[in-house]
Amino acid sequence: MNITAERAQRARLGAATGAFALLSVAGCASVQSDARFPEVRQSVGQRLESNIAWNRDSEQDQRARDAVRRLLTQELTADAAVQIALLNNRKLQANYERLGIAQADLVEAGLLENPVFSYTWYTGNAGTITEASILQDFVSVVSLSARKKVGEAAAQRTTLEVANNVVDLARQVQAQYFTVVGDAQALELARQVVTATEAAAELAQRQRAAGNLSQRDQSLQQAFYAQTLLELAQAEAQLASDRERLNRLMGAWGEDTNWKIPSRLPAVANTLPPLEQVEAQAVSQRLDLAAAKKEADVAAQALNLTRQFRYLGPFGIGVAYKREPSGDRFVGPTVELGLPIFNQHQAAVARAEAELKRSQERVAALAIDIRSEAREARARVAAAQEVVRHYRDVMLPLQQSIVSETLKFYNGMLVGVYDLLLAKQAQVQTARQYVSATKEFWLAWTELELALGGKVALPSASEADGRRASSMAPASADIEPAISPHRHGDEPS
Repeated sequence: MNITAERAQRARLGAATGAFALLSVAGCASVQSDARFPEVRQSVGQRLESNIAWNRDSEQDQRARDAVRRLLTQELTADAAVQIALLNNRKLQANYERLGIAQADLVEAGLLENPVFSYTWYTGNAGTITEASILQDFVSVVSLSARKKVGEAAAQRTTLEVANNVVDLARQVQAQYFTVVGDAQALELARQVVTATEAAAELAQRQRAAGNLSQRDQSLQQAFYAQTLLELAQAEAQLASDRERLNRLMGAWGEDTNWKIPSRLPAVANTLPPLEQVEAQAVSQRLDLAAAKKEADVAAQALNLTRQFRYLGPFGIGVAYKREPSGDRFVGPTVELGLPIFNQHQAAVARAEAELKRSQERVAALAIDIRSEAREARARVAAAQEVVRHYRDVMLPLQQSIVSETLKFYNGMLVGVYDLLLAKQAQVQTARQYVSATKEFWLAWTELELALGGKVALPSASEADGRRASSMAPASADIEPAISPHRHGDEPS
């Protein structure tokens, strides 16, 4: 081989090696695990009035922990409970790692396949033959753009799913918060009932001892008292259980579980959002619908990729080198091509088509379900609102009137103390039902927000309505005049 030919071969080999080096540099990319988190924060910020933070062992994490402790030392509100959970719930923090996985998958989708290097030598009587080649899969090069589109759509779907999990957790915390406050308010009323029945039982015992009351009547009073003690124990157990569930949702433990709540549920809203607004907001805001649509985009991109390269099997382009025993060297291009004779990826295309159709049908079905869920949730809120109004405007005033009239009869010695105590017990029981109805309203409201995929603008109740709603449920002091009455003839002689 002459010097000119050898130089040309070396030049071709050098150019090919340089090209592979450039491809390798272009294929290198780092993975920024939290690159998708700002999108999650933006989606959540559009639907909740709370901040989120991803624990990355940074100075910001300490600020988040300090914020949680400050909120826990104050009287807990629904918004504060949600904020604590979004900063402190470890399961939510674990869910954020899905963003890192999705980003890693996206980076991997944008990388070229590694080139394959092969080296062979043959030894015989005539000497040694050396062969070497380096091949780059050409399909991975030409499909790079399409694969990146599929990876981007998949990463966006994961981002929407994570954001939806954040919103879902917020609604769970809010519902549990209203449950706990309702439990505590009902427990206070249960204690008032116990106080009243205890007074009646003690009075019956004294009258029985004096011979002024039959065994039957005394047993009835004792049975009423025993039943209220049982209901009080059940209410205490329910409150403890619901507090622990809220602790789990907020990620609270140790001393952080000693948080305090207000004594009463907030007043019920007077108006509701229009039905057409509810449906429109649900379809536009639900993140699970957006994620389903993005999944359909992924399926469409995957089908397009499969169709484009269905006839391309293994297709490698590279450089080969050979040295003969005589010392002659040869350098030139090499091609490796798979022939699509038996497998033309028809099954892969059919699978991708079915996946696309399935995802499109899921989107349509989910959109129908979301509209229905929004209407159902609004109807439930409206029904709960009417129940609360009935208790507030009809039942509680009636019970208050009955107690007032019974007290007049009692002062006029027309009825006995047991009649007055029973009237007061009925009033407190109605107040407990009113509290339960109010709690159901707020749970229904939370379900409405979940169905709509975001916070619903709550019309503020007037100050007068708030005062009226508060005055309907008697406080412990309201019952005191009725539980220890003293009138001639009621005490044992």
